Amino acid sequence: MDQRGLRKSGRQILAAAALGAAVLAAPPSGAQTREELAEARALFQEGVALSAANNCAAALARFHAVASVRRTPQVLFNIAECEERLGRLVSALGNYRIAAAAAEGDPRAKDVTANVGARIEGLELRIPKLAIRRGQGALTATILLDGSALGAAQMSADIPVDPGPHVVSARIGDREVVRETVTLEEGDAKTVEVAITEPPTAPAAVASPRDAAPPAAGPRPPPARPSRVPGLVVLGASVASGAVGGVFLGLRAGTLSDLDALCGGDTSCPPSARPTADRGRLYTGVAEVAIGLGVVGVAAGIALLVTSSGPAPAAPRAGGAAIRRAAGEGAGRAAVVLQAPGADLAGLSVAGSF
Repeated sequence: MDQRGLRKSGRQILAAAALGAAVLAAPPSGAQTREELAEARALFQEGVALSAANNCAAALARFHAVASVRRTPQVLFNIAECEERLGRLVSALGNYRIAAAAAEGDPRAKDVTANVGARIEGLELRIPKLAIRRGQGALTATILLDGSALGAAQMSADIPVDPGPHVVSARIGDREVVRETVTLEEGDAKTVEVAITEPPTAPAAVASPRDAAPPAAGPRPPPARPSRVPGLVVLGASVASGAVGGVFLGLRAGTLSDLDALCGGDTSCPPSARPTADRGRLYTGVAEVAIGLGVVGVAAGIALLVTSSGPAPAAPRAGGAAIRRAAGEGAGRAAVVLQAPGADLAGLSVAGSF
């Protein structure tokens, strides 16, 4: 604004201040008390002074306070003028129009009527226009301008906006799919087409606790392998038992030799041979028991080792026939028979006569 414009604006401010003071000084209506009107006149004078000092933000606060007590055409005109100087052109245009309608036919608002028309015409040329149109994929989207949703009437016409940046966005449900910033200068006219390229996504279904899958169980720990110690102990004891059986088999063989010598090479033995025969029966019984326990223990020990360390070859099977062969080998004329009928000690009997 040049110096001439400043002088002209100053004269208008002073004229409005004088007229506003005169209006506020009018007899009070039933809605306001004298104290309220006196305070409103003081605030109006402060607003005029602040506006003349180019502190429009503070002046605007004073004028709004006055309007809450008495909304005269002069107060509305000053509010619109402050908003115009602050760049709030759209709001200023609205207040100028309200001031013009309030001043119509009011003899005390002739100054407002004389000036408000030119202000309205000037602002209509300066206010930028923004047209927002729906493009591809935006037919059902919610379109927003600076965070406010636009209706069908606003989407079909040019929207007056203040100069500066403005945000055009689109939402599908609660999700923002388009956001664009448009900057306009005074007198600009722009068109923004909102197009949505990504397909809308259906809202995720909320699973109820009843439908929720149970938490996946963690892997079970592998079962502990049985200890090999019992198998080794049983196997060792069985080998020892077999060794004892072998010792007694050796003693048995010596006894058979002695018995053969006493019996003279036939089946008739003298009474003196009975202790030797009894000893032979004892050795045979002990050997049979020890070897039998050893064989059974070896099988059990191998079975325990197999179950604790994996598959293993089957334990060798040994039958009574092998024992009988081992016991019978090298027998002399005096026949010592295992499991003979009428055996009296561990299945051992001596065939002969005493």
